Amino acid sequence: MPPTKGPIWTHFLTGEKQNGSHVRAHCIGCIEKHRPDGEVVELDDAGNPKLSSESWVVEACKAGVGGVLGVKDSMIAHILGKGGNSPCPNASSKARKSARILKKGKGKRVREDSDSNSDDDKSEKRPKRKLLTKVETSMKQSQLKVFRGINVPFTPEQEEIVRKQFLRATISANLPFQWVDNPEVMILFLLFRSTAGDVMPERRQISGQLLDDANMEVTKRLKGVLRGEYAVIAADGWKDDSRNAINGVNLSVGGKTYLIDLILANSHRKDGVSMCTAFEGMIDRAEDVYHVCIVAFCCDNDGGSQRGRKDLVLKRPWLFGPPCCAHQLILGDYFTENEDASDTAEEATDLIGWILNHGLVRSVFNEVQADISIPPGKILAFLVANMTRWNTHFIAFDRLFDLKDPTRRAVISRRQDIIAAQVGAEKNRQKKQKLEDDAVTHCELIDDGGFWRHLKSVIDDLEPICLGLNMNQTDAMRPDQALLTFAGIFLYFQKHSKPSVANG
Repeated sequence: MPPTKGPIWTHFLTGEKQNGSHVRAHCIGCIEKHRPDGEVVELDDAGNPKLSSESWVVEACKAGVGGVLGVKDSMIAHILGKGGNSPCPNASSKARKSARILKKGKGKRVREDSDSNSDDDKSEKRPKRKLLTKVETSMKQSQLKVFRGINVPFTPEQEEIVRKQFLRATISANLPFQWVDNPEVMILFLLFRSTAGDVMPERRQISGQLLDDANMEVTKRLKGVLRGEYAVIAADGWKDDSRNAINGVNLSVGGKTYLIDLILANSHRKDGVSMCTAFEGMIDRAEDVYHVCIVAFCCDNDGGSQRGRKDLVLKRPWLFGPPCCAHQLILGDYFTENEDASDTAEEATDLIGWILNHGLVRSVFNEVQADISIPPGKILAFLVANMTRWNTHFIAFDRLFDLKDPTRRAVISRRQDIIAAQVGAEKNRQKKQKLEDDAVTHCELIDDGGFWRHLKSVIDDLEPICLGLNMNQTDAMRPDQALLTFAGIFLYFQKHSKPSVANG
């Protein structure tokens, strides 16, 4: 025996079978809205219209008018609307009342033969909220709420876009290719979209097919941008993480620089003839592939490169062959002309290394610095210069001079602590004496006012050289700006206090 229908069915007609368990329900109010003009409707004993046998009713049901799944929740939602939004405008007041009662009663069947009006709902006592006297807090999330929206699969178009963006993000952030295979990274993306694992590329895909496709696309765009333009070609080399010799080839057009080639040069000869042959190959390939007109070639000015560039200009006299201007600003030339500055730089470098190589000694200097710093407790680190980066020498010496006051105060007030920190637990008398002498030597250097005066002079001399070097290495540097840089440096050293430097 089928289960009895609830009171909500009073306001719906039974339609066709929806599935194995439910039928289709059609709102009587919506059906009544489609009644033809002049059509007489017969009423039953309860005063409700008898519609099931009318032909226009059958046609309206077939058209899906007012149709919902024949379950209580769907029928209530049709009358009252989901969340109170978009209720059925054709439902009768009895239908709305019945739906509200069923919704408020949480599914319990309620007799409708009561004469009470809708105000009875408001007069019912609301359940009292439980007074919370204690709130339990926990730093541990007991359950992660996962919304259905993150389960949406990616379309093929979206998958292609995501994979390309992974490559762009990897290159832009200078990340290793294997970062996408990291389990924590994969979990992070899965939190945003549960199907992210379906579209995340593997390391080999990023470093292989995706990178090759992107290179082909960029090369195609560059051919359109560079075709028919006058260009300056520049080449430079460096060592990668695997200690391979790499030569990069750039084209400068319209004030912009474009990388067009990377060459593995482990087996290349560095003599002038071989370098000239390599330079000719770079020019020929650029003109054949990108259809540009090369007017100048620029490279380093060391032995092989210098000889190769000069031979290139002799073979192709229509080319300009300037050396890299940035490489003409080197601190080695300055230190060659100014031996006192060279000695001061060596002393400053040795002092920085001594402080950084002895953790206990550095702790004493940091404690004194923290006591007198503004704001209190702020500690500036000692910086180390990089041998092949001239700017770092200026920055390291400038930071050392900034720490002059706390460093000298530490030597004056805590000299014995510094020596004890240097010696440590050494028991051998000779080694102990050697450590003490080393600490005393550095403390005396710090306490020497002449050292700091010479260091300030060196810093002032290095600043224009390093700033000029930094500017000349930018892509946007123009020839007139480079000449002004050299002129400014010349005027500065022409007025130098040391005649040997001014005349050098």
